[in-house]
Amino acid sequence: MKHIRKLTAVLLALLLALSVSSAAFADDEPEKCLRFNADGKFKIMIFTDAHEDDELAESTRALMCEALDKYEPDFVVFLGDNTTVWGYDRQVAAIDALTKPTRDRGIPFGMVHGNHDSEYGTSRDGICAIWASFGCMTYDADPSLYGCGNCNLPILSSDGAKTAFNLWFIDSGSNNTDPGCSGYDYVHPDQIEWYKKTALALKEQNGGEVVPAIDFQHIIIPEVYDELYLELPRSFGKLTFERADKDYFTVPDLMRLNGYWLEHPCPPDVEDGQLAAWKEIGDVIAEFNGHDHKNTLQVNIDGVDIVNVPACGESAYHTDYTRGVGLITLDEKHPRNYKYELIQMYKLALEKDSGIPAACGEERSYYQKIAVLDFVPQVFFAVCRFFNGIGAKLSATLGK
Repeated sequence: MKHIRKLTAVLLALLLALSVSSAAFADDEPEKCLRFNADGKFKIMIFTDAHEDDELAESTRALMCEALDKYEPDFVVFLGDNTTVWGYDRQVAAIDALTKPTRDRGIPFGMVHGNHDSEYGTSRDGICAIWASFGCMTYDADPSLYGCGNCNLPILSSDGAKTAFNLWFIDSGSNNTDPGCSGYDYVHPDQIEWYKKTALALKEQNGGEVVPAIDFQHIIIPEVYDELYLELPRSFGKLTFERADKDYFTVPDLMRLNGYWLEHPCPPDVEDGQLAAWKEIGDVIAEFNGHDHKNTLQVNIDGVDIVNVPACGESAYHTDYTRGVGLITLDEKHPRNYKYELIQMYKLALEKDSGIPAACGEERSYYQKIAVLDFVPQVFFAVCRFFNGIGAKLSATLGK
């Protein structure tokens, strides 16, 4: 049955390619492979939780365009809950509108599903086909796997001689449909086995060395709770909240934060073994997720950075303190030492000639107030980074 759905999706993609006007596509076809630039750098911009329909909100468009123009990424990732609109034709129009700023600039792009994308009458297979018709580079590597769009995209070295880095795209699902279970979906065993098999093949092709990688998926891994929150006995009452049959202190370990915590993370209840697989293979240095629109958390769990990118879309619930996009800068010479920057929308709005204030219906002074109020938390996050860095060095020294 899954193969039949996949065949249908492919046929739909071909029909779309013939029926959608040429104006809906970028003038230049994106490169078929990704490659580090001559300077040894590669920049990835992340747009998540746009929640947009077939008429892209002006503030979302302004945010995307100004971020793309200022930072000039080499690749864009749409990290799920991209479009939330009923009807197949409107899905086509929504994906067209959402990807147009990227396509107009000739920037290659990929996507993963969020938990909401396929809740509006179009299947995940059908949505993948629509994205493919607009030039999306991600694809369904193995149609037999759970979900749709599980794949990897290698980044070649600047001279094109080898795979220098790897990008994983994993469908983290929608809602858990296992009998007797609830909550959000999880990464399933067949997806994890495919990841391990593919990662080991890349390792073999790379002379026995693992290829450093980043994982992109919409929903955060469940281990974030045991890492950030203190588990307490149920007798503590209102000081705790329950999640997956455990009770946690309602406030996380603030000294572990490197970004805003404005809502409890919403991972699946099932601990699926994905983190254990990353540790076993040793390639994944970071996992980027959306889903929790207001959070900008960054926390290291067993050597893997877990990074929450906040919502970019006007139509998503959000706060103007955190609303923005993510930017990853990879260094070919030091592939495990990537740089991540949260590009907050209010900072772009304060740039000269920014169109964001008008698009949002706000005065420039509104964003100046946000900048003042954001100063203290940013100092606190810097202090957290400093002491966590010292702690990490001490742990490494004592562990030798």
